[in-house]
Amino acid sequence: MMAGARERRVVAMAVGLAFLLLAAGALLPLWSMTLYAPQYVNGLRLTIEGRGVRGDVDELNALNHYIGMPPIRQEDIPEARLFYPAVAAIAVGLLLVPFMPWRPFRWLVLFGAWALPLAFLADLQWRLHTFGHSLDPKAAFRLPLFTPKVLGPTVVMNFNVMAIPGAGLLLLLLSALVATFGPRLASRGLHWRRAGASMGLAATAALVLAPAAPASTLARVPVAGFDLRAAVAAAAPGAVLDVPPGLYDGPLVLTRAITLRGGGQAVIDGGGRGDVVVIAGDDVHLEGFVVRGSALVFSREAAGIVVRGARAVVRDNRIDDVLFGIYLAGARDAVLEGNVVRAADLPVERRGHAIYLWRAHRNHLRANHVLRGKDGIYISFSDDNTVEDNRIKGCRYGIHYMYANRNTFRRNTFEDNLVGAAVMYSTDVTLDGNIFAGSRSSAAGTGLIFKDADRLLVRSNRVVRNRIGMEFDNTPATIGSWARVERNLIAFNEIGFNLMSTAAITATENVIVENLQAVRWRGAATSGGNRWAAGGRGNYWGDYAGFDATGDGIGDVPYRRTDLLEGLAGRAPALQAFLFTPAHLALEAGVRLVPLVRAEPVVEDPAPLLRAPHVLTGSGPEKAATTGVDLFVTGLGMLVPGVAGLVGLRLWRRRP
Repeated sequence: MMAGARERRVVAMAVGLAFLLLAAGALLPLWSMTLYAPQYVNGLRLTIEGRGVRGDVDELNALNHYIGMPPIRQEDIPEARLFYPAVAAIAVGLLLVPFMPWRPFRWLVLFGAWALPLAFLADLQWRLHTFGHSLDPKAAFRLPLFTPKVLGPTVVMNFNVMAIPGAGLLLLLLSALVATFGPRLASRGLHWRRAGASMGLAATAALVLAPAAPASTLARVPVAGFDLRAAVAAAAPGAVLDVPPGLYDGPLVLTRAITLRGGGQAVIDGGGRGDVVVIAGDDVHLEGFVVRGSALVFSREAAGIVVRGARAVVRDNRIDDVLFGIYLAGARDAVLEGNVVRAADLPVERRGHAIYLWRAHRNHLRANHVLRGKDGIYISFSDDNTVEDNRIKGCRYGIHYMYANRNTFRRNTFEDNLVGAAVMYSTDVTLDGNIFAGSRSSAAGTGLIFKDADRLLVRSNRVVRNRIGMEFDNTPATIGSWARVERNLIAFNEIGFNLMSTAAITATENVIVENLQAVRWRGAATSGGNRWAAGGRGNYWGDYAGFDATGDGIGDVPYRRTDLLEGLAGRAPALQAFLFTPAHLALEAGVRLVPLVRAEPVVEDPAPLLRAPHVLTGSGPEKAATTGVDLFVTGLGMLVPGVAGLVGLRLWRRRP
């Protein structure tokens, strides 16, 4: 051992270099994983830094959804918040080592320097194991449980995965090496400048080599030597073909009854030349393929999958980078199930529809997921179709529907679209148990639009967080027809009902709460054809102030909304800035006390409900429970400030 000032100088040189390496490592990427597959020839990359996770996270989460793996989210990794505090503690310890001759303190600092990178790798390996062993058994693709390696190659389905340490992690390990062996090497005669140069060279090599590792070490997935067209041509009617993983050129035309299974690993690429897959025959099944690369010329209406035959089954496919997604052109009795559709990344006006029905009858669309398109589901001149349990997001219209009859929409979710649904010029349409949320555009944001629709049933839907909840224009369109709106939750919209003067709906047992305006009229005069109760039961209004002396749950005083300012705001929208302000409340009080100006009733419900209906969505107890939570939180938000005010007043009165 060295003694005195020389020992402190040598130790200071070593820990100083270790401190610099530690600081640099904390700011650089610590680890990265690259995934290659035939459909991702350039790879998907996930990088972990001290600041969090970055890279193709959204794309990976979308892929993980199909195998039931939980999404990758920074907030779900609480130990990540300990990284920078640990770096700071070790850095302070390194700076104090030359002035702390107490040997246990030095051992503690060295332990921390080694524990930081090693614990990072151990924790990351545990997280990878958890992700690979938390697969949802109800996912579209069922995989055996697996554990990706924290370092080195792993094969998952058709993905070759390579995980490597980042430059930051290498520098952290180098920092621990310098802190541990630097003083001893210097004490044995190694000149500190030469040692520093060697360490600097090693650090530079770490920085240069780490990012380049994936390209040099990863073996690309070979394309299988299987002729898909020849196999289809040789198959007998009714044959089942399991297609090996690989990349296959489109277009592929299927003219006879056959079942093709891609297992999620076979890719059919149209190369931008036209339709990718055309199902021209009857009784064709297409399952588990990645379909991509149609032509993007709108005049050709090219699609990922075109169905013209009868009784086709299109299941668990991923349709990417196409103009139209799935196009049912005259198809009948088809089943579209579990597909994910994402149109090409074009301006919305140049995209095609994600799912397109034209003169297509008796089809069943179930559990499909649309991430991007012009219209999520476009239905025209198509009758007797059933659409249920689908998710549509990020489109112009979630449903664009016209000249179609006897179609049913159940338990679908339409979120963050310009318009949730537009139903026009059609008869016998049922919307039951759906969610229409997040249509907030100032230009056209509306949950549901109905125009010239007859025999319309809108039941048990959640219409929330839209600019306009529901809009009715000339609905019903035929004398003697009807449009019923019942048992829906209409909440947190700027306008609940937007009614043209040609509307004549019957609304009963709806829960209408927390809208900036519950009902707004558009047109020269209000319609006398609307009914706000049926069978002696009206609606539940959040601002109803009546009473129920008979105890039958129905208010003894009709609900009337005669708001002068709301009426004026319909003519001058700028006046909405004063809604629910003290000026608004003073105006309403003045109108009631001195009724010199009589406002026309906006709505009059003769049998308002005192209690909200138990079933609001018609889609299971979990939805009803969610609605109950929404209403409970709303009530709690109004109750807590009042209770806090009373407690504060009582304490103030008890002051000494």
